[in-house]
Amino acid sequence: MALDTGEKTIIDYATEGSFEDVERVLKNHVPVDVHDEHGMTPLQHAAFKGHANICSLLLAHDADVNDHEHDQGYTALMFGALSGNSEVVRILLEAGAKTHQTNRIGRTAAQLAAFTGQKQCVDTINNYVTLEDLKYYTIPQGQETEGKLPESCVQGFQRLLITINFNPVHLLNIICKYSELYQPKSNLKRISNTLSLIIERSLDAFHTNEPNDTLAIKSHYIKTLIDVLLEKDTDDIEKTCNELRKKFVHGNENNNFRMYEEKFIRETIRNFPYKQCPLLQQLVRLIAPIPLGQNPSALSVLTTTLNGRAFEDEAPNRCDACGQLNATRRCTACKSIYYCDESCQRLCWSTHKRISNKLTGTTLQKNTDKKLSNSAEKLSNSAEKLSNSAEKLSNSAEQLSNSAEQLSNSNDSNSFRKIQIPHAKIGLGSTEGDLISMIKRYLEIVGLVLIVWIFGYFQFSVSWILLIVFIYLFRKRQRAQFKERHKMLNEMNNNEEQYIRARLDELPSWVFFPDVERAEWLNRIIKQVWPYANKYLDKAVFHDVMIPMIRGTSAALSDFSFQKLDLGEIPPRIGGVKVYTDNVRDQVMMDIEVFYAGDAHVKVKVKGIVCGIKDIQFVGHLRIILSPLINTIPLVGAVTYFFLRNPSLDFKLTDAGTLIDIPALNDLMLVQINDILASMMVLPNRQVFPLVSDLQIGYLRWSNPQGVIRVIVIKAKDIVQADINLLGKGKSDPFVKVKAQGNVEYKTKTINNTTSPQWNEVFEFVIEQYESDAVEFEMYDEDPGKDDFLGRAQYPINTLVGKEAVNTWLTLQDVKRGSLNVSLQYFSLSTQKSALENIEKNNSQIMQQDKLSTALLVIFIDRCINLPSSKRTHREPNPFCRIKVDSIERKTQTFDSQTNPSFEHVSHILCSNPIQQQLIIEVCDARSNNEIIGIFQLPIKQIFDTDSMSIDSQTFPLKGVSEPLDNVSIVLHLSLHILSPGRPRSLSQLSATNTDQDITKDSLTGASPKRHSTDVQQQLVSSVLNPESKSITSSNSKTRLISDDPDLKSTPYGMIKLGISYAASRKSLSVTIHACKNLINVHRSNLPDPYVRVHLMPDFKKDVKKTKSIHDTINPVYDDVFEWSASLVEIRRQHLYIDIKNNSPLFANEKTRMGEIEIDLSNLDPENTSIAWYALQEPNTSAGGIMKIKYDAHDLTTHL
Repeated sequence: MALDTGEKTIIDYATEGSFEDVERVLKNHVPVDVHDEHGMTPLQHAAFKGHANICSLLLAHDADVNDHEHDQGYTALMFGALSGNSEVVRILLEAGAKTHQTNRIGRTAAQLAAFTGQKQCVDTINNYVTLEDLKYYTIPQGQETEGKLPESCVQGFQRLLITINFNPVHLLNIICKYSELYQPKSNLKRISNTLSLIIERSLDAFHTNEPNDTLAIKSHYIKTLIDVLLEKDTDDIEKTCNELRKKFVHGNENNNFRMYEEKFIRETIRNFPYKQCPLLQQLVRLIAPIPLGQNPSALSVLTTTLNGRAFEDEAPNRCDACGQLNATRRCTACKSIYYCDESCQRLCWSTHKRISNKLTGTTLQKNTDKKLSNSAEKLSNSAEKLSNSAEKLSNSAEQLSNSAEQLSNSNDSNSFRKIQIPHAKIGLGSTEGDLISMIKRYLEIVGLVLIVWIFGYFQFSVSWILLIVFIYLFRKRQRAQFKERHKMLNEMNNNEEQYIRARLDELPSWVFFPDVERAEWLNRIIKQVWPYANKYLDKAVFHDVMIPMIRGTSAALSDFSFQKLDLGEIPPRIGGVKVYTDNVRDQVMMDIEVFYAGDAHVKVKVKGIVCGIKDIQFVGHLRIILSPLINTIPLVGAVTYFFLRNPSLDFKLTDAGTLIDIPALNDLMLVQINDILASMMVLPNRQVFPLVSDLQIGYLRWSNPQGVIRVIVIKAKDIVQADINLLGKGKSDPFVKVKAQGNVEYKTKTINNTTSPQWNEVFEFVIEQYESDAVEFEMYDEDPGKDDFLGRAQYPINTLVGKEAVNTWLTLQDVKRGSLNVSLQYFSLSTQKSALENIEKNNSQIMQQDKLSTALLVIFIDRCINLPSSKRTHREPNPFCRIKVDSIERKTQTFDSQTNPSFEHVSHILCSNPIQQQLIIEVCDARSNNEIIGIFQLPIKQIFDTDSMSIDSQTFPLKGVSEPLDNVSIVLHLSLHILSPGRPRSLSQLSATNTDQDITKDSLTGASPKRHSTDVQQQLVSSVLNPESKSITSSNSKTRLISDDPDLKSTPYGMIKLGISYAASRKSLSVTIHACKNLINVHRSNLPDPYVRVHLMPDFKKDVKKTKSIHDTINPVYDDVFEWSASLVEIRRQHLYIDIKNNSPLFANEKTRMGEIEIDLSNLDPENTSIAWYALQEPNTSAGGIMKIKYDAHDLTTHL
């Protein structure tokens, strides 16, 4: 439909920015929402051109701010975001523009602004809160007589929430501007309460589609500032604001650093109640390493994190007092500091005048002004010369710009949230390429100095240098902006999914994809009942359980009591719940993440000394089992709960406790507390809470484990050199920590001065539940101080069940390189006596020099009966039990003043020879210096000889050490289980061929191990095949090799043997560089030293991996394994780039590249493993094209 003259005119005037003409046309009743040939309205034209006044005029005449008729689906807000004018964006938002609308390709206004680098527009959109959202809090809810927020405060309250300037002076200015916020003062209290509710609702997915931690932290920040105002007794809020503003702008005498502002912001972040909030954790990681009083300030980090961009980016003329942009007033003395108005200047004057060098040297200022005047006259006289030499200047500027381009690249950053702090490097060779980089930098500086020297030698005017510097800076800025925008659009076009993931930091940072189900509804219930739960926990846990238990540990604690027990108002939180229902039919099992960082304050009194703790922080993975399921209400017979591993616990000591709050003593105290907790609630110990009185649930306290895992830590290779010498070379002193389930971990011996250590040590772990757990390995470099981290790895337990032993190389994670060779085998538990002979035979085949475990003894100490009082003290004992089998010893918890203690303790002991070994249980009195009250001895063979290899809840008499005991007994449940391996191999079947596997990261682990340190026969340990991998020696394997390949008929550059596989269960691509053959020789006098570089393109281009170099050969053998963790869809979009290079000296005059190949992974088959030879191509060319993964079914061994 054609437009008439008036409609065309209003569009033209709106585009040109002619306010008077648009106003005149509107008076002639021309429609305000007309569309041009592309579907754009006058409002959209004005927004795209950045005409804020015309946008306001059109909106005042009822222009549709959400018109969506544009050909590409753009709205006025999208055009405003593309214009980069944040004022236009704000006007549109206040008029009701919808932020969630998308264009034809699914982009919102915030995303379009981010794509084009309009950072202030991104901030304005992401921080905007509508008036309608805030008016909700003015409406009474339920039985309330008035709303939580006064209606008169809505507009000022909105201005506080939508600001992107978090300078506390600016926030105080907003409060003073809107007097209804503090008149009366009670309004501030209601605003503070409303902010608390906003914080809670922002992090609660029940009220919002997704938790908004950005809004939560901003609201907490504003609330803290308002609470400071409320602390003052006076009702004169304006006076209080003025006093606070002066404190905030007051700076140090040396560097004018605002220490009060810094401490206020750090304390505000520290007091944020939701410690598990990811954005809070990001803030803490950024601020914590920065010493107090040094830049970047906490304000800049806070602004960076909440707004998603660097604090100083595009910040022209920032007010020194309140932080507002585009300040117009300038300090009359130094001319370098800007202010919004006279009030801001007066506020900063007392501090600024101390550091202004101009004020202390007025004469120097006058002389400088005179010199500048003379220089200006000279510049004016040389204008004609500058004009005649423009072409030369342009060429020189181009050369300078090109030579400095590499320098400018270090300042380019597309990650707006990151604050990059340079790391100091000492010496040469600490990082690969440092020497070459330094030489390049040296040549660049020499070239720049040479140009300046030439200008001076030929007596050019200083104006030339000034102009060149100006052109260089201008072009540097233009190039940086162009590169940033080009890279954004290019990433979006090439790989949209990867781009969105990389750009999440520029959008609100509250977008999560949790692995477990959220339980916010449960958190709300806990918060509501927490005040009532306080009273129950006080009596049922602390007084009835904790006090007797603590008093029983030592005679010195006999008068232990709680002087103050305040669990505070902040309840624990449930991070997530994962439910298992497929394990056993009559039970429900769930794993719960428990977090606590509350305001509890506990004081205890011992021997008249009062000690306290506060700021308790607790994180643990709790497993809850609802079993048995019954057919009457409440449908569950009992609740069993325990921690899978030791939870993380920390707190702050108060009162007399501060005397021992030093690292060594504090750590010792935490160890003791963790031991007490482990003896109660960490596997294999558990707590059972019965729900039905007439149900037999004793077996729940000692339920048998599922199996045993044997782990052999064999060796490692190519680990990181932690101890670097002056020449850039060095070694490490590595050891490995191994843990599975429970509260025990073991470590290998330390091998000094090596990067390829061999340990050959064996560990055995008892496994309660294998469904979601893994064996964890952590490698460290032993140092006199803190041990250096060398990498970690995991292997899932459930992949071992029912299979043979697995020998595998695990790639070390979180480090540049390194692999760990381990062997793992899962043993089920059998009650067949014949299984003992089988396991003994299996053990003898694997290892001759040390005895391995053959059976598991499960000991459940139920209770003791009629323990006598101490003869020395004539008081009831503080009993505990020691359990011994040969050199293995376990200990129960201690009870206070009990003659009939109910231990309900479970111990798992691995036995190497159950026929010969003996069980000993000693009942001791902690009050009498651990004196033995009675002793019980039983040969384990007696348990083996029973039909079921178990003794169910039987009472045994205790024997006295020096004299007999009358009617003193112990109630035990004992059971013996024989280890039953998978399908054991004979020695003739053992092969040296291994297939390397990666490991998974998602697990819940614990341990109850037995350790054997021995010299394992390497040829036997390394020969155990991995049944999970697709071994080429297995008869039913799907691995296929390549032969009769036309690609290999003519290979002038040699060939490379690769193994490529994908483990779907672990989402990992594995590439094995086996060997190369017939490489070209690029060395003049002798053979080359080839190594292989491997990387994935385009998404993993920075993750470059390489093998070691093999000296003097053209047929190297590597057998190095590299892994990349990603989904199958992502991996299939990649290309595998392999480059063979010669490890030549730095200044050698010879070629380094020996061949290359590019493999398209689009045909990657997760069901097959490819082991094939590929012909190498000429370096630096693409003549050979892109290869596909080879899956032809032929035998390659006959071909080579």
